[in-house]
This record gives sequence, C-alpha cells and structure tokens, in this order.
Amino acid sequence: MEPTSHERQKPRPRGRSLGAARASAPTAGPPGGRPRPRPPRDLPILTITVNPALDITTWVPRVVPMQKLRCAPPLYEPGGGGVNVSRAIKELGGASRAFIALGGATGERYRELLAPFGLDAEIWPIPGETRFSLTVMESERRQQYRFLLPGPAIGGETVAALLAEIRRQVEMTHGLVVLSGSPPPGLPMDFAGRLAAHARQTGSRAILDLSGPALKDALEYKPFLVRMNHIEAQELLGSREEAEPLARRAAHTLVQRGGAENVIVTIGEGGAILATGKELLLFRPPHVEVVSAVGAGDSFTGALALGLAKGWDLAEACRFGVAAAASAVTGRSTELCKRPQTLSLLAQMPARPEHLAV
Repeated sequence: MEPTSHERQKPRPRGRSLGAARASAPTAGPPGGRPRPRPPRDLPILTITVNPALDITTWVPRVVPMQKLRCAPPLYEPGGGGVNVSRAIKELGGASRAFIALGGATGERYRELLAPFGLDAEIWPIPGETRFSLTVMESERRQQYRFLLPGPAIGGETVAALLAEIRRQVEMTHGLVVLSGSPPPGLPMDFAGRLAAHARQTGSRAILDLSGPALKDALEYKPFLVRMNHIEAQELLGSREEAEPLARRAAHTLVQRGGAENVIVTIGEGGAILATGKELLLFRPPHVEVVSAVGAGDSFTGALALGLAKGWDLAEACRFGVAAAASAVTGRSTELCKRPQTLSLLAQMPARPEHLAV
C-alpha cells in the first residue's frame, strides 16, 4: 500500500531490516596489489533498486519455435541490479544498505526469497506487481536466452514519495551510492542523473550501472563513475566496432567530453577498460571457463564499490571487480561471484594494469 501524504511527512524509521550482520572483510589491500593502510572504517554503501525482478531460471535441451518446451524445475531468486550488487558485496565480506521498491504478491514472494541473504534492506512499497525476468538455459548448444519484463507503471504521488525517500536515503549515506538496473515506467528519465548530483551535493559519490536512455541522460550530470559493457557502449555511441577498440574509445571520449569523472567499459573475456581524467587502463582477467554471463556485471560493480569503500584507489578496485566478474561467469544461471574464488583469481592477475595510449 502506498504511504499517505501524512505518513510521508513524519520522520520515517529505517525500514524493515532483513539482517545487517557484517561478514569478515577482505584485507586492506587486494592480493598482488599495493599494500594500503586500512581506513578507520569502511565507507557506507547504499544500493538503489527501483525496478527489481523476481528472476526465474530454467533449462531446456534446445529452444525450438512452435513447440511445447518441457522445462527443468525453475530456480527463483531475488534479482535486480542494486540487489545483486548488495548480494555480491555481502558475499565478498562487506556490507551495504539496499533500498528496494517492491509491490504486490510478487513483491511479497521476493521478500521471502531475499531474507536468507541477510541484507540490510529498506523495503519501500509501491502499487502494482514487481516484475519477473526469465532466463532460459539451452543445454545442448550452451546458449542463454533472457526475457526482461517491464516493471509496474508508477506516477503521481507514488513517484514523488519514492523520489523523496531515495533523496533521504542518499543524504544519510555519506559514502558511495550505487544505482544499477533499469527504471520502471513512469520514473523521470533524468532520475539517475539527478540522483548522482544529489549524492555529490550531500557528500557521496555515485556509481551508475545503467544502459539506454537512462544512461544517456545521466551523462548530462557528470557522475563520479559510470560502468557499462561493450554492447551498451555500442548502443550509446551508435557504433559496431570490435569490443576492445570500442571500449577504449567510449571510455576515453565520455571522460574527455565531461560525461563522467571516470568510465569503466567491460569487455567480457577481454576484461575491462578504465578511463580517468589522467589515464586509460586495461585490466585482463585470468582465463576461466564461461558457463553463464548473467550476474557478471553486478558482481563487478559490487567488488568495485567494496574496494572503494575500503579506501583502495580506483585501479585497485577495478582489478577486484574484474576478478569478481570472472568468478561469476563460472557459476550456473544467475549465480554471482564467490569470495574464495574471487580472491584466488585476483591473485592470478597482474599486479598492475596495462597503460593504453590515449
């Protein structure tokens, strides 16, 4: 049920926490990297998921048109970019606060599935039904098909109340704010950019993991960091270049044009390219057998945010992200990174990235 205007005016207690216990954290510096003194405490991390999805994964031998396809028993998981980022942070030994907008019976089922992960979650009720997403894994040809449904359309007072609460959450953070995933229908297109500006004004840094029109509009506000994959970079630039040359050009161009302070473009098995105002860096992952790419980007962003929260520099945090993404792709369906494997892969990576010509 949507809160009334009277209820929104009252000081609202922090939402129903689904667990806030801290796990043991990684070392003060990444394995193989430069040792760094541990800061007095990790910076707070807030993740924001305004359009979560109850993820359904199933398997078939082969996808064939015009036939009934008998599927394996489905796997249900609480998904959506920001939630997955918080789950990755938790798995890697860190902590975050997850703001999640949920609605309807699907939202209740989502809450049940989320509880065992022990996240510190702020649940914000919205009208309508939280969406589903469907991943079909084709076992014979090892292909993957992903079907993403739109979220519930929101508007009017619901949008105003949601945006006001997100601003309040950001103001309390004073650390890192991660916005990941698609917006629901009805949310202003410049929502992400305005959130990044508000974070900057209230003492936080915004990490945006977006695509499409939401990403394009956000670049008008010059957020601290933007992450995208090379396919999203192709869409943004309207180019069909090969992955690595495109990633170089996209990352460098967006920083030089003032679209973001820092840009990361991930290139699958090729790793990731980081552009700052001073340098262009390439991070190569160790070789792994790819089972499923679902969850790799969110694992990357979670590790990146955790590294920054621990006081690592951006290159060290990006290196950690590449290792986490490499861990994620070895799992089946929508599995995220695993901490022991991530640390093992991190130790196998070069201690320094490649410096690319600008």
